[in-house]
Amino acid sequence: MKLILISTTAFLIFAAPVFSELTVEDLEKIRSIVKESEDRLKEDLKASEERLKEDLKASEGRVMNHVADKFGEVDKRLSIIFGFVIALISLIVVVVGIPQIIMAWRGKEDRTQKERIQELRQEIETLKQHIASL
Repeated sequence: MKLILISTTAFLIFAAPVFSELTVEDLEKIRSIVKESEDRLKEDLKASEERLKEDLKASEGRVMNHVADKFGEVDKRLSIIFGFVIALISLIVVVVGIPQIIMAWRGKEDRTQKERIQELRQEIETLKQHIASL
């Protein structure tokens, strides 16, 4: 068992990759691979950005249409409510205004009657004084 352990350790220590070094050609290959990966990644990012921009524009259009529809509905509802408010104001004016007009008309009749009664009283007093002086 010791022999197997020692021989395995010796093979691992003196293995060829342990003493190898990177050559300039190896470094250039690594650089070219990394550069190609970066280029592909940049292209993928640009394509993703373009798709994202298109999706955002489409989503923005849908949101704007939805908001415009909602504003249209709100405008219709406000128009209906405005009509109801005008109708209620008209009803209040009619309900309060007509009795006021009737009361003013009656008050005018009452004043004319009171004035007429006052005139008749003065005439009666004048006639009484005239009869008393005879």
